[in-house]
Amino acid sequence: MKTQKSVWILLLTLVWMLSIVMVGYSQEQIAVIMPRHEMDVKGLWEQQTREFEKETGIKVELITMAWDRVADKVLTELAAGGTSFDVIEFDNAWVAKFNEAGWLVPLNQYMEADVIDQMLPGLVNTFSVDGTLYGIVWNNDTRFFMYNGKKLKDAGIAEPPRTWAEFVEQSQKMITANLIQYGSSEAAEQSQSLANWHSFISYSFGSDLFNSEGKPTFLEQPAIDALTFMADCFLNTKVIDQASLTMNQEMTANVFYNGSTAFFPQAWPGVYNASNDESISQIVGEVEIAEYIPAAKPEFQATLNLPEALAIPATSKNPEAAWKYIEYMTSPERDKVRSLEIGTLPIWKAHFEDPELLTLYPYWKNFGKQAEFARALPQLTWYDEWSYAQQIEVQNALMGTKTPQEALQSMYDAIEKNL
Repeated sequence: MKTQKSVWILLLTLVWMLSIVMVGYSQEQIAVIMPRHEMDVKGLWEQQTREFEKETGIKVELITMAWDRVADKVLTELAAGGTSFDVIEFDNAWVAKFNEAGWLVPLNQYMEADVIDQMLPGLVNTFSVDGTLYGIVWNNDTRFFMYNGKKLKDAGIAEPPRTWAEFVEQSQKMITANLIQYGSSEAAEQSQSLANWHSFISYSFGSDLFNSEGKPTFLEQPAIDALTFMADCFLNTKVIDQASLTMNQEMTANVFYNGSTAFFPQAWPGVYNASNDESISQIVGEVEIAEYIPAAKPEFQATLNLPEALAIPATSKNPEAAWKYIEYMTSPERDKVRSLEIGTLPIWKAHFEDPELLTLYPYWKNFGKQAEFARALPQLTWYDEWSYAQQIEVQNALMGTKTPQEALQSMYDAIEKNL
């Protein structure tokens, strides 16, 4: 009898253990790869991801690293038809390329039109092609002109510069008065941030770089004037820190926080919050946000709209679970929490009228005024080749190894095969 009872106990134990193994084996799993958010110093995205796991039972392998490394992995994986990732970073510069290659799952099948209409239309349009939505924004990365109001006041300057000529003049005045070391520092290392800066300055001189048909216009005078201005700030007036050639975005922000520069022409939204954090900033209470953006002429005002989205690759082995993750992480509830806790700019219209958020961030009204001039990066199916040429040749101009005209011609030579 004891032997029979022991056998039954053993069998029940084996069945129980097997059920545990099968549950673990059958649990839905997804792999998510995306850049680290420059504002997420609290690890909020990781925290919300783990909350998603608890609420849905879907296990998430969250892979985060620097943007350039993520780009390398995503582009390589998609080009090879790999199945490693279920949710991927979808950058604004990749829309034309990814659509032409057929790399993504259309999201309209998961998201009702009336819900899509509740999101900021510019963000929706950026990641849509012919009315089909391919990505949901997780990082509303529009750039804004911020400046150190105290430095300007101490120098007797009534308002921040409206033109680049005034930017140079005001910078020189504050440098001479020993209020700052440089007008600004820029993320001019050989990376995407340098390509972004060149695009921004080009737009602000009236150059689109490419026309609507994708044909280059960067050999024309406005683009020459833009790159000439950039090089002049490095080599002649020296109002931009030459150490910028080795700086990334976070480094330029740190220089701004320690009071060495007065202007941050293309700051991300979180810079304002960080500037008022005593643990990292020496300029608490000094930073202001302008109602406009410097340009060669006021009519050329432009700021970069650099949103990043989440998308589902066509090769995903679990697209339904991938969508549940995207829906959860970009929901109005999670979006508002990130705005409240780390100051991210919302992706939902209603949040810009939310009393709680507006009480906390009254300066968002000036964000709105600058956002009217938001511009995206050139939409090219071969954007990566263009960006790489930009990075190399803009640095050549900034170092004085090539004239601006020579550098722009070299850019053209590098991409001519793609035209």
